Amino acid sequence: MTLAAAPAMTSTTAVLGVIGFLLSLPAWFHFLRGASRLFRLVRAGQPLPGRTDRPARRVGTLFREVVLHSELARKPAVAAAHWLVMVGFLIGFVLWFEAYIQTFRPRGGWPIVSEWGIYHLADELLGIGTVAGICFLIGARLHAGARERMSRFYGSNARAAHFVEGVVLIEGLGMLAVKSAKIATYDDIHPHLWSDFLTMHIAQLLPASAVMVSVFALIKLLSGTIWLFVVGRQLSWGVAWHRITAFFTIFLQRNADGAPALGALAPMVSRGETVTLDSVDELDPDTDPVGTGTLRDASWKMLLDATTCTDCGRCQEQCPAWNTTKPLSPKLLMTDIRDAMVTNSPYLLDPSLLEADTSHDGVDVLKLVGEGRTIEPDVLWSCTNCGACVEQCPVDIEHIDHIANMRRFAVLAESEFPSELAGLFKNLEAKGNPWGRNSADRATWIDAARRDGIEVPVFGEDVTDFNDTEYLFWVGCAGAYDDEAVKTTRAVVELLHTAGVKFAVLSKGETCTGDPARRAGNEFLFQMLAQENISTLNTVFEGVPKGQRTIITTCAHCFNTLRNEYPDFDGHYDVVHHTQILNKLVREKLLTPVPRRPEDRRPITYHDPCFLGRHNKVFDPPRELLGATGHDLREMDRNRNEAFCCGAGGARMFMDETIGTRINENRTSEALATGAEEIAVGCPFCTVMLTGGVKALSDKPATDQPKVRDVAQMLRDSVLVDGKLPEPRERAFLAPPRRGTTDLGLTSVKPRKEGTCGGASTGRGARSESTAPTKPAQPTAPASAPKAPTAPQAPGGTTAPAAPKAPGGATPTAPQSSVPTAPGAPGTPPAPAAPGATAPAAPKAPGAPKIPGVPTTPTAPAVPGPTAPTAPKAPGAAVPAVPGSTPPKAPGAPGVPAAPRPAGSGAPTAPAAPEAPAAPKPAVPPAPGGAKPTSPGVPTAPKAPGAPKPAVPPTPGRNTPGAPVAPKAPGSTTVPAAPGTPAPPASAPTVPAAPKAPGAPAVPGASAIPRPPAPKAPGAPKPTVPPAPGRNTPGAPAAPKAPGRTTVPTAPGVPGAPKAPGAHSPGSVPGVPDAAREDVSTGDPDD
Repeated sequence: MTLAAAPAMTSTTAVLGVIGFLLSLPAWFHFLRGASRLFRLVRAGQPLPGRTDRPARRVGTLFREVVLHSELARKPAVAAAHWLVMVGFLIGFVLWFEAYIQTFRPRGGWPIVSEWGIYHLADELLGIGTVAGICFLIGARLHAGARERMSRFYGSNARAAHFVEGVVLIEGLGMLAVKSAKIATYDDIHPHLWSDFLTMHIAQLLPASAVMVSVFALIKLLSGTIWLFVVGRQLSWGVAWHRITAFFTIFLQRNADGAPALGALAPMVSRGETVTLDSVDELDPDTDPVGTGTLRDASWKMLLDATTCTDCGRCQEQCPAWNTTKPLSPKLLMTDIRDAMVTNSPYLLDPSLLEADTSHDGVDVLKLVGEGRTIEPDVLWSCTNCGACVEQCPVDIEHIDHIANMRRFAVLAESEFPSELAGLFKNLEAKGNPWGRNSADRATWIDAARRDGIEVPVFGEDVTDFNDTEYLFWVGCAGAYDDEAVKTTRAVVELLHTAGVKFAVLSKGETCTGDPARRAGNEFLFQMLAQENISTLNTVFEGVPKGQRTIITTCAHCFNTLRNEYPDFDGHYDVVHHTQILNKLVREKLLTPVPRRPEDRRPITYHDPCFLGRHNKVFDPPRELLGATGHDLREMDRNRNEAFCCGAGGARMFMDETIGTRINENRTSEALATGAEEIAVGCPFCTVMLTGGVKALSDKPATDQPKVRDVAQMLRDSVLVDGKLPEPRERAFLAPPRRGTTDLGLTSVKPRKEGTCGGASTGRGARSESTAPTKPAQPTAPASAPKAPTAPQAPGGTTAPAAPKAPGGATPTAPQSSVPTAPGAPGTPPAPAAPGATAPAAPKAPGAPKIPGVPTTPTAPAVPGPTAPTAPKAPGAAVPAVPGSTPPKAPGAPGVPAAPRPAGSGAPTAPAAPEAPAAPKPAVPPAPGGAKPTSPGVPTAPKAPGAPKPAVPPTPGRNTPGAPVAPKAPGSTTVPAAPGTPAPPASAPTVPAAPKAPGAPAVPGASAIPRPPAPKAPGAPKPTVPPAPGRNTPGAPAAPKAPGRTTVPTAPGVPGAPKAPGAHSPGSVPGVPDAAREDVSTGDPDD
């Protein structure tokens, strides 16, 4: 029976209403106080920049993750149930507040809207959805259990979870009960099938009672009131507080687009400022934290994440450390930090209380990391940085960044880390690789490949700029040193060579990207290595626009570091994994795998490297390549985003695994369970770990055990025809290149200087001398011909020096017959050169621009005899100095190459040195016994850029190669001397002196400089370079040949490098001390 006209409020309902209202007041007080306290705790964290950029994008991310539940969709049933509960909580608050009215006036409700049919429908759906959703979640929790370690709810706060679930269930039932009671009590409420399809049937079971309506409303009100009271006093109940804080965690996450905080680590921040090598000296060690070691050092995001953790255990379920019985659980890590924050909140909010409390003398209660602290060392160092926790977290907690910051504190501030890492850090700093191998060993695989006929262009040797190169192949440390990884490197190179890809490698120019150092917490070592590599890479890619600075890597860790972490240090490159570029070559038919017969299709499985797959979402290219090879791919249960780690990440590759079972064996057992005969991988670290797992777990003989091989090796085998690679295609660009006009100014990339980490000042990006050998040039005919080709390499490994550019005026045509007598000394022939006497090369002028593509030219060997000291050479110079010249004063523009020697001269020509701005140069000591006349007007070669370097004097008793004087041709007249040049006395060998540059300090007693180089001994061609066309260049005076020696006529101009009797054997550098010879042989003057 319904009430036709029930009073709006009775004394009973009024009492119930007052009770509900009064009880809710202290609940609201405790809840608001707890919320305020929680807000102040989070606010006490260290500032963190860059969390409010792109607000519109962040709002879109918040909508997608909250309303669409995109982050929970990996478990669809759970996601649907949670969505119902979430909506019932958020919108159900409107109905919950309506209970304040209904306890006083059972027939009442929100004005106007409570009479709408759509409002009744919303009430119906919210009640049903909340009850259904929370029942499913309760069942899922009970089914999973919480006592078994492998349960994702193990270690969660079960009491808090059950309390919250109970309140939500009561709330949902209260919505349905109040509505059903109102339908049963009041006859003016007409139920409709579309809006009251469930409650209209429940109403038939209830009596008509206004008090019953108020009682149901009071129960619904009190259930929420109890929730407010309890939660307000339990700040560590993330399962309750995440209903509020999750909105802020999602909005303020690292990536505005909602991408998980994977790939790069967050930069190290202190007091809101990013800490770099340049700013570290500005930090106060007493007040500016380095990393996170105490609660005071924690960022507000770390504290907010800890507050928001819902104890859902999704991260724990996927964590490789936890699944192999190690102490690390990402969930427990965050809840332990939260508990420490709440427990020590008085000291965190008011540090003066800690100073006044003497019970903690000698103990830092806010310390997070260390023995007996909140985070034990075994917990901290068990993390592999696989990213499974970050990928799975539905509220965007950034576990890896927080672990990295605690490791930074342990390493940089406390020097507390596993002992194995000490060797790692030392090797990275001294040798530039984790194993302490020599830099020269990086080229070993290149030599082997070349012996087998595989072209491997090396930047700085075979390639002097990037104009005709499309890809830089970054080999990496493992790819150069590890035997199995070298096979992958070789396979990739063979495939690129076969496909005709234009690529180059850095060889000894590489050093470790720094990934192990950064993941182990040694941030400054990482930054030093990164700056060194970025300097090299930016030099290599100079003039190449962004979008075409493409790097190929075979190591997933190098791939991630170059792609995601180097941009923070001005290293912007397009980085592709080798499986991506190889997949492109197969799709474009540049590589054609040979189809397999059905009986040859072997079962294989593929392991997703964490830093390739989960961190960078590269899942399909390796699988497509394996499909192209014709293998039978069998997926493991955990694959792609949920792939299990091999155990090598987070610098764990270089640490002993002594706790629990081995991660690599866990993953290997899963691979072997597929029945695969081969395990395909895409990372050298994974290869090492899974190979060890196979050896440990397989009971078959070594020859029958499943093989662990890189995808590239499998593809290389699939393209072989009769066991051989197909004929390589003509090298061509895969995409039209775009290149700038910037002069690269680079001729080589320096090998790493071992013994120091390098840093910015010693980075391999610094310009250096070329070590590439020059090819013999072909003779050319007229003096007005175009550029001369590269000078031939002198016997014994030396090359002819480049000729200087004339300082203005046109170059006269080289005379073909007689030459008039030098004015001022008629009838007096020049003094003969002493046998074996040599003179030093003139020093280069500092500050001139570098000349791309010009190789280093060592001094030519000389006849044994008195020697003169070698002139100083600037480090990194690409063009040697030419004796007897003065630097012209042109403003640094590249010079015009010298005209070639006339046809029939019999000697190839050498390229002209470019014009360079004048700069002071020290005078050079004269050759022993030489006279001191000056010879103005004979220009010197310009100096390449780089700081000037002191001369290397000859070792006493050694033959110092110089530029022997040119012999006089029989029957010909002497070359006229420059105006005003006195004839040298005939009694001593003459070495004309170069004019001193303005302001250049002279070395005492060293006014003479060498004459132009003499020709080679009979039978050896002598490269010479005439003056540049179009400039008036006076010829250098010719000296008579030494008595008893055959002369070789020379063309006017600066003669090339000689080869004299008694020259040093090939491979030696005459006139250079033993200590310096090693540097010259490696092409790195600074090593």
